[in-house]
Amino acid sequence: IVALAGTKAGALVVRPETPGLPQGLPVIAYAGHERVALATLTRIFERRPDHAEGIHPAASVSPDATVTGASVGAAAIVGRRSRVGAGTMVLPGASIGADAVIGRDCIIHSGVRIGDRVRIGDRVVIHANSVIGADGFSYIPVRKPDGTRNPIDRPVAIRSLGSVVIGDDVDIGAGTTIERGTLRDTRIGSGTKIDNQVQVAHNVTIGENCIVCGMVGIAGSAEIGDRVILAAGCGIGDHVKVGADSTVTALAGVVTAVPPGSVVDGVPAMPREQAAERFMNIGRLKMLYPRVDDLKKRVEALEKTGRGR
Repeated sequence: IVALAGTKAGALVVRPETPGLPQGLPVIAYAGHERVALATLTRIFERRPDHAEGIHPAASVSPDATVTGASVGAAAIVGRRSRVGAGTMVLPGASIGADAVIGRDCIIHSGVRIGDRVRIGDRVVIHANSVIGADGFSYIPVRKPDGTRNPIDRPVAIRSLGSVVIGDDVDIGAGTTIERGTLRDTRIGSGTKIDNQVQVAHNVTIGENCIVCGMVGIAGSAEIGDRVILAAGCGIGDHVKVGADSTVTALAGVVTAVPPGSVVDGVPAMPREQAAERFMNIGRLKMLYPRVDDLKKRVEALEKTGRGR
């Protein structure tokens, strides 16, 4: 506080109980974690993308699309019968397929590809080069799981007839892919934040207010509950359910159901305490080697003298 004397700052951000505040300087008091205050301040000073209002002459907007009060940049595409809500920015080079619905006050960054029939809520941000609504990766393999051959000579695709539904206030990082569902829609709940280079496969359901960190892979038909945290690089197996309020740690591989409120770690993923115990036991193995060698020598010596019989 003493060092603030003569500061050129316009305001001071402090905890409510901070003593000895300088006079004449506006004070912003916050309670709780300091990162909450940082989130509030960065939102105030955030700069939205620099863009031109209205529809750029070099944009391609279908005559039967509805774009009212939105901005569409150069070389961007809005497909047939699609609707883009007021205040939404479709930045240069982005594309929106046919019959898509984009809500109000969204930001669709350059290079984003939004497929046909995708439905996106309000205040959604999709960063560069993400693909929403790609065909799901679903094939009948040539070989069965037991190694025998199917009566086909190449993998056969199961087409994706569903689409993608994204709730309100969702953020999707750069280079992320979200596939269409096979017979039902892939769904992302409101308030969920998805990092860069995440793979969300067909039929996946992600609940509300989840955090999905970079390089996470979620296989087909997995179900992620509300307020789940998936740390960087973890993988969720197909048809696996992760219960609400759970955390999957970095690089973990989830192949069985995770109960609500759990913290799991390791490959295959297990409760954190169990995973930590196994890790510690691996480190202790080197201490067992000399003891096992010593016991082996003693047993061999006893056998030679006949006393070990």
